[in-house]
Amino acid sequence: MPNRVNGLQVEQYKRTFKDVGFVIAVGYPKLDVKGIDQLRGKLIAAGGKMLFVRNRLAVIAMKELGHGNAAPICDGQSAFVWGEDPAAIARFLVDFKKDHAELLLHGALIEREVLDSGQVIELSKSPTREELKSIISGQIIAMGGKLSAQLLAAGGLVASQIEKIGKSDAGGEAA
Repeated sequence: MPNRVNGLQVEQYKRTFKDVGFVIAVGYPKLDVKGIDQLRGKLIAAGGKMLFVRNRLAVIAMKELGHGNAAPICDGQSAFVWGEDPAAIARFLVDFKKDHAELLLHGALIEREVLDSGQVIELSKSPTREELKSIISGQIIAMGGKLSAQLLAAGGLVASQIEKIGKSDAGGEAA
């Protein structure tokens, strides 16, 4: 880094990406200002964040943070996009790209693993964190329901046997 400004920029990137678990790099060379504003607005509404980066300095910052080598995903004009859930952000970007073909998916850096644009598209097809929570909750509730039914069935069997014995004793006294 030849000058102080670059050093300050790297430090800013390090503060921004310190606790970020993933970034998806997008390119926007042919996306107009209106398209970028739409992307930003919809991304914020979806719970994501975006930062336009200087590739060389972002690569240095990510390496220094121990996030891995971001060089393969930094190509041309780049912005890093991130949020709570990688699958949800990937899905958002793939959906946005359907209406704005100018948006380029360079790839992603997730837990020190580099994904190319095809892998980001595959990630977008994965269940989101909320969908996974729903699936797991449904499985837990289903198992609880089965256990409850089995416990009640055994109690019901015992109750019906006691009832039979009670009827047979009552029937035996009457005879």
